[in-house]
Amino acid sequence: MSPPDEDAHGPGVKVPPPLMVLAGLLLAWALNWLAPVMLGPPAPELGMPVMLLAFLLMGWALLVLVRAGNDPRPDRPDTAFVARGPFRLGRNPIYSGFLLVAAGMALVWGTLWGWLAVGGIFLALDFLVVRREEAYLERRFGQDYLDYKAKVRRWF
Repeated sequence: MSPPDEDAHGPGVKVPPPLMVLAGLLLAWALNWLAPVMLGPPAPELGMPVMLLAFLLMGWALLVLVRAGNDPRPDRPDTAFVARGPFRLGRNPIYSGFLLVAAGMALVWGTLWGWLAVGGIFLALDFLVVRREEAYLERRFGQDYLDYKAKVRRWF
């Protein structure tokens, strides 16, 4: 476990993850506008339920975090270790929800750019956010987090 002042500012995530997702989706939309590459017909009847599922998952995860006393923003320190609710199923349910939103949009659009955005968003979240958070949580919660990490997958 880290001393009280170490990691007082959280894991050091520089760009808010929702902005990463929004940037990826806006880039995909712009590229589709400039040079559309259809992979199949748009499928809003599939994409919309996927996005609904994503928002329900993210809402559940946010509720669990806030009830535990944590600020869900990744630039803030955690006060409690959370391994219940959707965190029993995957270590990053909010980020998994972001990916589901992007996948839902890709289904709605039916374009190559939408699916490339899903991949780009995944890489950005994994390398720029999740790995920093995991290192922070290991320092902050020590063996409790390491045990949890050994049992629960990073992504759903």
